[in-house]
Amino acid sequence: MSTPPGWQGPGGPPPPPPGGSYPSGGPYPGAYPPGGGPYPPGGHPPPGGYPPPGAYPPPGAGGPYGGGRPPAPPPPPRRGSTGRTVAIVLVVLVALLGVGGYFAYRAVSGVVGGVSGLAAGGGGCPAVATSDVDGVLGGSFDVISMGGVASIAAPVLDSRVLADAPTCWAVDTDDSAGRLARIARYSGGDAVQRFAAEETTAKGTSEDRGNGITVSTSSYFNKPVQAGDQAFCTTGDMTGSAGALVRRGDVLVYVSTNAAGGGVAGVPQLSVDPSEGPNGAIRFATDDANCDLAVRLAATVK
Repeated sequence: MSTPPGWQGPGGPPPPPPGGSYPSGGPYPGAYPPGGGPYPPGGHPPPGGYPPPGAYPPPGAGGPYGGGRPPAPPPPPRRGSTGRTVAIVLVVLVALLGVGGYFAYRAVSGVVGGVSGLAAGGGGCPAVATSDVDGVLGGSFDVISMGGVASIAAPVLDSRVLADAPTCWAVDTDDSAGRLARIARYSGGDAVQRFAAEETTAKGTSEDRGNGITVSTSSYFNKPVQAGDQAFCTTGDMTGSAGALVRRGDVLVYVSTNAAGGGVAGVPQLSVDPSEGPNGAIRFATDDANCDLAVRLAATVK
């Protein structure tokens, strides 16, 4: 066996090809030329040739041949009001998981069913000024027209009343508080009839379907109040939000909030009146205070 004269690759030459020896003048596979020549005598450059001078960037530079660090990625976009709203929805839903299996089921199933509506976010609220929301509820709120976000936020939005009406949502700018308010406005010639229907539903219904089957809905009616032409307040929902439905002529306004109870961060005391039977309303200690706030905020809705 012979090797190319005067040079060999790192670690010595590899085994010769089967049944033969290396040709005189080399090179053998993997060999490196002595003295830094471009390639060994009689050898060939690698496929495609060597990179031209200047193809390698200076030390510390990035790129495919450099050893430096790649450029830093651009900073993430600043989160807007809609992003804050979605974040609050997620925080509230996580908090609800500790409330109980029934509430957790309602929250999670509602979110799964409404994810498809998330894409159509809204803008400012045309029904109420942000300054009025701040003044009535206290603090600083982002107020937006819900758009498609309403569907994913339904489990924490108190959609018991005027569920299909145009809605705005007020979210406390302090993300940790979770203070919320829903402002819904409906206008139509059937406002009187619709108010009556909403009040009947809020008081709970019971329907005999025969064969010993009765279908009932729970009450969330709190009390009648003096506001506009007609008004009543609701008890708290699963997030502690209680509200007021107010009729002024052909306009119905429903405002619901948990601001009086410190938001989702606070867990208000629950109570049930046994005299109301199995369909009686579950009440929160903060219901009346939230009712008062809702009536005041409803008066500012255009």
